[in-house]
Amino acid sequence: MSQRLSSKKTAFVFSGGASLGAIEVGALKAVIEEGIQADMVLGTSVGSLNGALYAYNPTLEGVEVMERIWRQIKTSEVFPISPIKPVLNFTTAGHYLVSSKNLRNLIIQNLPYTRIEETTLPLYIICTDIKSGQEIVFNKGLVLEALLASAGIPAVFPPLSMHERFLVDGGVVNNAPISTAVRLGAKRVVVFPIGLPPENQEPKNYLQILIRSLIYLLNRQLASDIQLYKDTVELIIVPPPTTLEIKPHDFSASGTLVDEGYKVAKAWLQKEGFTPNADTCPQPCDVFCQPIHFLEAIEPDPEKSTLVRVKENIKLTAESLKDALAEKAEKLSVDVADTAEKIKEKVFKKRSEDTP
Repeated sequence: MSQRLSSKKTAFVFSGGASLGAIEVGALKAVIEEGIQADMVLGTSVGSLNGALYAYNPTLEGVEVMERIWRQIKTSEVFPISPIKPVLNFTTAGHYLVSSKNLRNLIIQNLPYTRIEETTLPLYIICTDIKSGQEIVFNKGLVLEALLASAGIPAVFPPLSMHERFLVDGGVVNNAPISTAVRLGAKRVVVFPIGLPPENQEPKNYLQILIRSLIYLLNRQLASDIQLYKDTVELIIVPPPTTLEIKPHDFSASGTLVDEGYKVAKAWLQKEGFTPNADTCPQPCDVFCQPIHFLEAIEPDPEKSTLVRVKENIKLTAESLKDALAEKAEKLSVDVADTAEKIKEKVFKKRSEDTP
């Protein structure tokens, strides 16, 4: 079922959502396979990273490059393990818990250009000025710095000081920037949401609580925007998976998220086609349409003791360190094997040259 967009100016909008951003890549692949094209690209947080890659090479081959990148990402490349850094930041009134050094390196390694103006499609990267609460939209300049600002989850990554503004994650004010796309002249807006984290998983530490809380907040914002703009533009929501048991801070499962995002979007396209669906698609965290959840307030469960929480965090840190060490050991083993093979080839070549 191949179909192309009409002459309407079309915006692809990629929302934020930490590791769940891998879902967007699978969904995007399904949409591109249908011959559907964009005229502009907008992205917030991890969605800005996806948008930056897609806007540069808006083809199926370009999406396949995005897919390969996501399948290789490790959690440590985004959230480096440091049991000391959070303590230092809390005790010295720091602005963040996790260094963005690894994320910076990851972007540099995978982004084939330096300035926003180099993209094939117009690219708009959404950030928030935490001093004023204003939405800031980058459409020119250094793409790396714009992406780091857009992906700067408040209190997790360091904010960026730029043009006398203090910039953090764009999701604070506009996680799925439908409104910005409309103001830029889009007549058809295609939104790639990330869905929700699994309901039955209790967050174990401050990082998981922060990310999970933000994702619920951002989905609530999306539900409101859908109601606001569904009669203003042709609004198409590419449905994300709804039953995944993957934590939004876990980048090791990105391959599964890509596959599920593709499968759900493909099934939707085959069943319903690429048509406006704001009135029929599920809208999580929508307080306008969902039933009211009444609950009697009772004495809460006793909080875990400090000792228990410390033990749990030590266990989680030890498991993360173990995984990181195993990954480094595997890489070292591969490097040693490659070196041995090269030495063997050189020795064989030398012997061949010395043999009369």
